[in-house]
Amino acid sequence: MRKKSFIMAALASFLAFSSIPSYAAKPIDVLVIDSGSDFTHKVLSPMANPNLAELNGKAKVDDDNNGYVDDVYGWNFVENNSTIVNLQETPPQYDKVLEVMKNINKMQQYGQEAFTKEEWNKFVGLYNDPALKPWVSFCGGWAHGTHCAGIIASNNKNVAFKAIRHIPTGKAPTKFEEETFKRISYKIAQRTKRDKPTMEEIGQYFDEVGKENAAQIKTKADYIAKFNPRLINCSFGTPNSGVLNMMKLYSMQWGLGSLTNDELQKLANLYVTKTMFPRDKVLFGGCKNALIFIAAGNSSEDLDIATTSPQGVPIQNKIVVAATNDNQKIADFSCWGKTKVDLAVPGVNIYATYPNQKMGYMSGTSMACPNALGMASLVLTENPDLTPVQLKKILMETVDKKDWLKDKVKSGGVINVERAVYVAKQMKAGKAMAEAIKEAKEKVADMAIKRGKKVGCDLKDPVVKKIYFNNVY
Repeated sequence: MRKKSFIMAALASFLAFSSIPSYAAKPIDVLVIDSGSDFTHKVLSPMANPNLAELNGKAKVDDDNNGYVDDVYGWNFVENNSTIVNLQETPPQYDKVLEVMKNINKMQQYGQEAFTKEEWNKFVGLYNDPALKPWVSFCGGWAHGTHCAGIIASNNKNVAFKAIRHIPTGKAPTKFEEETFKRISYKIAQRTKRDKPTMEEIGQYFDEVGKENAAQIKTKADYIAKFNPRLINCSFGTPNSGVLNMMKLYSMQWGLGSLTNDELQKLANLYVTKTMFPRDKVLFGGCKNALIFIAAGNSSEDLDIATTSPQGVPIQNKIVVAATNDNQKIADFSCWGKTKVDLAVPGVNIYATYPNQKMGYMSGTSMACPNALGMASLVLTENPDLTPVQLKKILMETVDKKDWLKDKVKSGGVINVERAVYVAKQMKAGKAMAEAIKEAKEKVADMAIKRGKKVGCDLKDPVVKKIYFNNVY
């Protein structure tokens, strides 16, 4: 028999709200779909939700007969094993790597002005050190899912975690997309009637691949559906810019000739709609009781123009999150969309867990996404009976409105968690949602904004710009 000893440890919350509850009768079930989360971390272990049959069973035996051996906290679908985070991959000079990442994030939030000349030169030197630089890049992906879980845990200890490893890094799964394009190219190459396919035929090839993608992900979807999570964190996606680059590369090969930028975007949108959305709908289809938090993306694009996955998947129980810099401006890397991105929260210079008992910083809409989910968990803690659609409506309609977000996100604002919790509490007492929201707007003030430092970088500086955009997640 193997036992898991849980070390109770508390992480100081990033935010302090007087009306936020600390515990509910039952923890909120949270699933982190990412690059893996290290639940051996002393901060996360008290909130892990282990499969008891496997936890207390025999090693290398499928104790619960579900087809997954030793899946104590979830499953690694990338490598098809139970090792969600491989701690043997911990970078050499890990502390130095984390120090470099700390300074990257400091620069991303406050700019070069936050450093003395000597500090800046030392930082840039370490950043460009060939012994460290590859590990900084690696760490951003390897630690990604652990960092996301830590952000959620920092906002509410009353959650119960499971995780799956869905992507090999914290960034877009480009290898998968390249394989998809090759499959389409193969299908087109088999045609015999014409040298140049019509757009209708291209759409048919996309449809075929979409059906194949949906069938391939069904096993994973069935697995996560059995967790019955209330909240799901999805800090991943395929940026529009990446799909466009693939379209430019393959459209000529497919016999479509030289396309205009508008034609390429239409083709990219068609590709995402027909090949990715069927997959996304199957992946999330069994989690009807969950509100799914999806990061908007870090390519500084307008998602109202582009169709992206999983952000644009046509389901009701999703919420798409942009990143702000300390709620003073939208982050320079963040995607936006007045109709397709729902709201925003801080996503720059966020401190949370790293694998192997470490803490550190990351920036990205990937950080904003679990930040928003953590706040939503507080609302569910107050009123667990809320449906995903109700929870989304509460979060959207209780935001602090910001002029700089009115044309960027659907709600026009940033989450005001205390106001949202107030609504949940009033609804639990029997008030209608509309009445509770109206009352909350009258009684709960906008959040105070820290004005101690000016936020943002001088992205005209090529060194700053390169470091800035190469290190968002």
